[in-house]
Amino acid sequence: MLRRGEVWRISGARERYGLVISSDVYNATDVPIVIVAEVVEESLLRDSPLAVRTGGFVVMPDRLSAPMKKWFTECVDVADAETMQRVGRALRILQEL
Repeated sequence: MLRRGEVWRISGARERYGLVISSDVYNATDVPIVIVAEVVEESLLRDSPLAVRTGGFVVMPDRLSAPMKKWFTECVDVADAETMQRVGRALRILQEL
């Protein structure tokens, strides 16, 4: 099962990395998609005040997508609690929550 906080390589229309941000309860359902924030290498970072750096990667909370579960090919990392808190804060700012 895909879990919140995991960083996956995702195939599909284009290969990319995504941080799973949907809840584990949602991810465990039969719904065929998962909500992710795109993850890019730091060298590919574009100007974004909400970007969250973690290791050599950057989570882009303003680049959300809902890829099919079957497109997730490899779990490459797991974000720590502080990173997930910062991503959650950025998502709340984006949605005025």
